Amino acid sequence: MRVETQVAYILHKRPFRDTSQILDVFTREHGRISLMSRGSRGAKSRTGGLLQIFRPLLISWQGRGDMPFLSRVEMADIKAPVLSGKSQMSAMYINELLVYLLHKNDVHAEIFDRYHACLYALNEAENIETILRLFEKELLQLLGFGLNLNIDADSGEAVREECHYAYHFEHGPVICEKNRQLKNPVLSGLSLIAFDHNEIVSEQHRSEIKKLMRYVLAGHLGHKKLKSRELFRKPVIRNA
Repeated sequence: MRVETQVAYILHKRPFRDTSQILDVFTREHGRISLMSRGSRGAKSRTGGLLQIFRPLLISWQGRGDMPFLSRVEMADIKAPVLSGKSQMSAMYINELLVYLLHKNDVHAEIFDRYHACLYALNEAENIETILRLFEKELLQLLGFGLNLNIDADSGEAVREECHYAYHFEHGPVICEKNRQLKNPVLSGLSLIAFDHNEIVSEQHRSEIKKLMRYVLAGHLGHKKLKSRELFRKPVIRNA
């Protein structure tokens, strides 16, 4: 099997033997795939320098089985996003989400487009957390795990701004007392309604929505741990 000139991003890569590496690649037309890149870590490799995470690429591959080999790579005709500090750590987090949540060989062209747009949004973002929360929400929606943000899952009534709700995984918000101690995240109705409209309008809402998305994503990830989150707990060292 031979596939030519596909738009792609490298989500993750790891060394293999002395000079090769295994690439976890996200393509628009073929979904997430694994490729063997022979000799690309060698000192004389002409392609190793191109195989950078977050860089839009045009790639070709051939072979059968679960891991065909990369046969050609070149830079796509678009400037790569410039990511550093928190924006780079955020992009690494998104990559890890995709590796864990996307099944290999399932085509997700719309997710690819959202991912591409998200990288460039992070490139110039002042409000990185809002971009991340909206990407997480859209990702789950496109995977068939969309969130119920506007209907009380028990009563069937519309969520009300002045009330508070405990969110239950794969069920939705259920009205509760504001200060009730629960394992489930508790959010104001206003936060839920705003997020349903792709808005996060205050620091309180941002905090509530972050707890909600961590809870929901943990349910879908199961025992998988996101290593990239550890980066946010470490201080970012900036050049003087």
